[in-house]
Amino acid sequence: MSTELKILTAFETWREFARQRYDDDALPTGEELVAAAQDHSELEDGGRYPALLVWAEALRQVRALALTDNAEVIGIHDSLYEPTLSFESDATTDAGDPVEYAEVEEEPEEILEPEPDPVTDVQPDPEPAPELEYQDPNLRDYQPNEFRMLDGFADPEEIPGADLRAQVQPDGSVVLEWALPASATGNGLVRLFRIISDEEEFDRDPDAGEPRAVTVGDYWLDRDPLTTAYRQYQVWMHEGSSETNALRSEPRLLGETAYIRPIDHIDLSVAGSKVKGQWAPLPHTHRVAVFAAKAAARRVTRRDEIAVDTQNLQGFRYTPQYKGEEYKFVARRYVLIRGEQRASADSEEFRVYVNAEVVDVPINVDELSDGFDTRFSINWENPDSGEVWIYRTQQAPVDGLQDRVVEVDQLEAFGLAQRDWANDLERGMTSCSVDWPEDWYSVFITPVSVVGNQARVGRSHSRVRVGGITNPTLYERVNNQFLTFGWPEEAHEVTVVYGELGTGHQIGPGPEAPGSNIASIHRQTYEQEGGMRLQLPAAGDIALFPSRVYEGQQIWGDPEVLHYDGLHQFRYEFVPYNGHLGLVLYSDREDHNHRQFTLRLQHGRLPLEPNDGLEVKTRRIVGDRPDGLDFLPGVNSSQLYPNQVVEFWEIDPAILGEQQGLLLRLFAREDHRQGTPVVAVIDPSPVHLYLDEWRNYLNGQAQ
Repeated sequence: MSTELKILTAFETWREFARQRYDDDALPTGEELVAAAQDHSELEDGGRYPALLVWAEALRQVRALALTDNAEVIGIHDSLYEPTLSFESDATTDAGDPVEYAEVEEEPEEILEPEPDPVTDVQPDPEPAPELEYQDPNLRDYQPNEFRMLDGFADPEEIPGADLRAQVQPDGSVVLEWALPASATGNGLVRLFRIISDEEEFDRDPDAGEPRAVTVGDYWLDRDPLTTAYRQYQVWMHEGSSETNALRSEPRLLGETAYIRPIDHIDLSVAGSKVKGQWAPLPHTHRVAVFAAKAAARRVTRRDEIAVDTQNLQGFRYTPQYKGEEYKFVARRYVLIRGEQRASADSEEFRVYVNAEVVDVPINVDELSDGFDTRFSINWENPDSGEVWIYRTQQAPVDGLQDRVVEVDQLEAFGLAQRDWANDLERGMTSCSVDWPEDWYSVFITPVSVVGNQARVGRSHSRVRVGGITNPTLYERVNNQFLTFGWPEEAHEVTVVYGELGTGHQIGPGPEAPGSNIASIHRQTYEQEGGMRLQLPAAGDIALFPSRVYEGQQIWGDPEVLHYDGLHQFRYEFVPYNGHLGLVLYSDREDHNHRQFTLRLQHGRLPLEPNDGLEVKTRRIVGDRPDGLDFLPGVNSSQLYPNQVVEFWEIDPAILGEQQGLLLRLFAREDHRQGTPVVAVIDPSPVHLYLDEWRNYLNGQAQ
């Protein structure tokens, strides 16, 4: 029930009793009573309703009874029905006759002449008239010696089913309320209730504590302030056919309870990173439980208790885990009564802001790769306050930013944009995973410690890589090899490592890796020469490694592996044979494979390829004997050596009768097969390829 409704109900009760003594016209109307319930100043001089002024003193007393929950005595006090101001009251007056109220004279306001620069004294508001102190009619003034004492051998127990409660009121007073079980009432007996209390634990004996009051009611209001941490109450009951008989009855313990004074104020202060809370100590406090939580928390719970190993009798010290936050603190007092801890109500919430310093937060970065994608596993320890933001950027932050404290809004201007915040969905954690985008060849991972709007930028961890080699092609140039490829992104140079067949994915450029570095080339040289010239020793594998130098270290990229089939070189020469012209073939290694060659003849120039010009017929000579009688097209070998001649070929002498200006040249007939060396035929000096020279030479020998 609201306060206004409580007062208005009391006014209505008063008017019902007043109607038994006065006509309705002599009493305030319902509207006037509502106005008085809403604004008590209507009962003061100058109120708008004259009827209220007639009964002002009575209504003020009724209001006081309502506010103290004693409205039940309104009908039994004659003083509540005496008007403040006089009026004509005649029982024989007709109901229609008007009631004449005493005239209230109002003094006219004094009109003051205006004065220059007046000095006005501020007059204090008049103090309100003191409210009537209510005397509880249920109270009795019996002295302790008038009651029968407790039997010395008795072991008092509380009356089963009885209820006793102590509740604090807004003004700090404590109301004791009790109730007996139904089995103990309705027997027509008179009951005297004795309230005994003390500021500390006392025995169950009405003579062991301080006698506070005797009443025949079911409640009592204790207005005396506490001097210790708690006040223990006992209510003893005496029953009898009359109050006199009740005084002589054996006392029975209705119930026992205590009111424990809450912590009413916590003085909070912050020094450095520690919070200190203090309150006035009170005797008989067993301990004080303190609870701390962030101000944003809906409420504190048992898990928020701090300083659990100390009694905290007059305060506490606490180091919050996080700085830059507002914290709220709640205290709960505990006392010991009969060996049992009992708690007070929780204190109000008291708050304090703990400033924070933005600190540097180092991070650990591990690079992980599954052969397809690369990512970074990042972990750190969260600071005492704030949080850690991880940024992933393609370029390094602005020079000189490390260890600087800037505002959060300025981070983007320094190269740390909102889009680069990598752990924005994992806030509050101590680790995160960051991918390395496929088309990035540099990545910078930067931690930023953030407290409020302040940010401290930590040391960036950088990683670089080079792009892959594209479209590698190896061309055989007989006396060397020529390598071309698409230059890898961000690479400074490319190194070629040679290894045996089948070792292409094991060889490497480092001193510990197998293989041998045979050449390196920088981009500028590669672009100037259009490729890279090699001198490969034999068939094998070559691996092309792109690299770049970063922070004094050479960073190697993924290799591109090529297979080199090698080169099989053949050389030939023309020699005189029995007045004719002979052909001798040599191999750079012992060769027992069947091979086909063709000897071509062209007028005015060298033949350029195996089908250019006329084919010359030959006959193979093994030892000293011809291998057949006829001269046939082609040169077919079966056993060749580097320096030994086992077989050679006689050239058809008919060509010596041909026209002038003819040149000879030998070509290999077979096509190259994958996995076999490339065949190269090395020509002799060009002067030995002119048929005219050999014709003259042979004619000279014949003479």
